[in-house]
Amino acid sequence: MKYLFFILFSVSLFSQSTRIFMDGKFDDWVIVNNGYIDNTHDGTGIDFHSFYVTNDENFLYIKFKLTPEIKLQEITSEAPTLYIDGDNKSNTGIQVNGIGAELKWNFGTRNGSFVKSSTTTIRYDKVQLRYLPTITSEEYELAIGRFVKPDNVNFLFTSDTIKIQFKNEKSNGDLMPNAGTTFSYVFDNTPLPPYEVININKSDSTFLRVMTYNVEFDGLMDVNKQPMYQRIFNAIKPDIITFNEFFNTTAEQVRTVMTQLYPLPCAAPWYAIKLDAGNVTLSRYPFKQHWAVYPGQRITASLIDLSLYYPSDLLLINCHLRCCTADDIRQREADAIIAFLRDVKTDGGIITLPPKTPFMIAGDLNLVGYSQQLRTLLNGEIVNTSTYGTSGPPDWDSTSLEDLYSYHTDKPTAYTWRDDSQSYSPGRLDFMIYSSSVMKVEKSFVLQTEVMPLDRLSMYELKQTDTKSASDHFPKIADFSFITTTGFTEKPEVNGFALLQNYPNPFNPKTSIGYQLSTSGNVVLKLFDVLGNEVATLVNEHKPTGKYEVQFDGTNLTSGIYFYRIQSGSYIETKKMILMK
Repeated sequence: MKYLFFILFSVSLFSQSTRIFMDGKFDDWVIVNNGYIDNTHDGTGIDFHSFYVTNDENFLYIKFKLTPEIKLQEITSEAPTLYIDGDNKSNTGIQVNGIGAELKWNFGTRNGSFVKSSTTTIRYDKVQLRYLPTITSEEYELAIGRFVKPDNVNFLFTSDTIKIQFKNEKSNGDLMPNAGTTFSYVFDNTPLPPYEVININKSDSTFLRVMTYNVEFDGLMDVNKQPMYQRIFNAIKPDIITFNEFFNTTAEQVRTVMTQLYPLPCAAPWYAIKLDAGNVTLSRYPFKQHWAVYPGQRITASLIDLSLYYPSDLLLINCHLRCCTADDIRQREADAIIAFLRDVKTDGGIITLPPKTPFMIAGDLNLVGYSQQLRTLLNGEIVNTSTYGTSGPPDWDSTSLEDLYSYHTDKPTAYTWRDDSQSYSPGRLDFMIYSSSVMKVEKSFVLQTEVMPLDRLSMYELKQTDTKSASDHFPKIADFSFITTTGFTEKPEVNGFALLQNYPNPFNPKTSIGYQLSTSGNVVLKLFDVLGNEVATLVNEHKPTGKYEVQFDGTNLTSGIYFYRIQSGSYIETKKMILMK
């Protein structure tokens, strides 16, 4: 009889706490050195490459790499299994490669086992498990709560030293660490700088605030949920919203409810459009035109008229791509969006926009399958070229579009969907992809009220259960400015004297007023209320020939209509502006 003996080696590295942002980008992992490098091509099926480990005050974080690219939450024999020995005792729990694991998590079946005196089958919420990206990848990062009780009685982690093991459960499947080697990690409790919470309010009233929100099966129309939505909208104060999942609601119904829940200042109207089976685009600014980007699918493009308020219009594509395993359909949807943008930039097509008109793709993109769909939307790489034509970088400067990663206001994570009744881990499903050559993100965030402390909730008049009760998706918000059309430098040349329309208009509380002088002379620029009373003198001095811009702050004024008048020699002109608070 032959006996196989091996020596069990242990790898234990110096631990260091780290503030990890759970987003699936991995750039904050460059300073993490605690890990294990695996041999390549040492098993059948998936091939493990490496993993790294760190922690903060609340979570254990693990980043791991493997090949080929996989869909981590797909039910398949190729999905890896994670084992964690939480008490650092090899004789307890599940025996695997020299460790006794209290936790076994099978990514493919989306459930796990917790072993103490008995075995408990658990879902991700029992261990606060999160992993990103949501699409297929060769690299993933995950978080597990440090103080969880998976069976509602016993803690998962009862020792500062733990052991970690990855395994492909197939016959002769890969192990990481390799057979005969264990990996130990010691929690580091060194305090980290606190997460810098995000102020919900605009930092500048001139920025354009766009919000995307899947309201989960017409949730906005549920009278029991409307108080929650009302608090959310009043806290966020959006200018434009791309709504998803209005399957049984018209645009007019959405407009009516929004007028009740979040009325605009001075009784200004909301504008709403619905061209497909579920998307409603809502705007405080009027629409110029609309297009069904892919008839029969939930993709609607709208050209929003910002001419009275900003130096450029906005082309907004509201998307709710096909969900779940429909990778082929979702790829065709992505191809169709890129083909539409190619047409936008080409003379003589369905639509021809002025060069450098900002555009954005926003909505629940349901990117839960192959990563190619996201690559298509970013870099314009069309897969079905026979139907949708040639590929090409979509932005105005022939580069890729920008994928906006937004973090929760009070938590360093980027997921936008969560439903603890489901087997799927929280995911990043709601996107904003934009033309970064002509648009700049000034602020962005995801609102999840459940993780906000009471003083922060009170500050914005929110309740802790608002976002969870309103929808299984969280609202994603971003403030934009325009890069190439900022100020008056991009406006057409004006011959002679000119008083330009203030921008933005309406404004709160700041705005800019431009004017041009064809000859030098004394200039008087004043502001009046609707009764003709002088409110302020903005300019009263001699000016040489040229173009000028004046900043005005209406903080001390009440909402309403005002007039500004310029006089220089015989030239006199008056324009109207609106202050909305």
